[in-house]
Amino acid sequence: MTNATKEDLMELYEARGDEAAFREALPLFEAAVANAPNPEDLRHYGYLLECHGRRWLRQAATQYERAIELDPSVDKVRYQLISARAGLQELEQEVDVYEKRLAAAPDDIREYRFLACAYLAAGAYDKAREVAERGLSLAPSDAILIYDRGEARSKTGDPDGALADWRLALTLDTEDIGPLYMSAFLLEREGRIPEAIDAWQSILDWSQTRDNKLDMEWPTRELERLRGGSPKG
Repeated sequence: MTNATKEDLMELYEARGDEAAFREALPLFEAAVANAPNPEDLRHYGYLLECHGRRWLRQAATQYERAIELDPSVDKVRYQLISARAGLQELEQEVDVYEKRLAAAPDDIREYRFLACAYLAAGAYDKAREVAERGLSLAPSDAILIYDRGEARSKTGDPDGALADWRLALTLDTEDIGPLYMSAFLLEREGRIPEAIDAWQSILDWSQTRDNKLDMEWPTRELERLRGGSPKG
């Protein structure tokens, strides 16, 4: 393909998924955007990367599906599949699956968790909150559903309710740091910087207690940024 332009290679990769075309196009676009880039080069380079990412994300979804077939009892892989489907903008399938599963097993708390997660990923925040609250009527101390309700609240104009839910979720499951991250993000969006700093410090303390050196890097950077007054970028 030595006579093909980078645009030709991009179109070939888009049409066929030819990895050789991607590998040939990539350095050409990298050089183009590094040396006096123009809008078309930037757009085409971005699209090449998007196509590549989408193809790999679809392969990831396939592996998650296979894992579920082999062991349907593992919850984490179901959440990973929902996340992959969100990246592919194909959440209708996951929502439909978990609506039917919950209807068939209305006493199974796992099904409330899966459906709430699918609704959140789809941006159906009111539905996610309703499902989370229905599940919590069966299991009032379920940390995952409390977390999900907090996320729904954060997206529907109730930041204090979200923060309260995440504090409770962390109290119920001290090994899941997710609520602290969500709190830090929300507090910064709300302009509550001192509280955001406190949240990041708690994340750093949590990681230090467990000697998770890699996990210390992100909170350390965020603390430096926020204390230095730099905007998120």
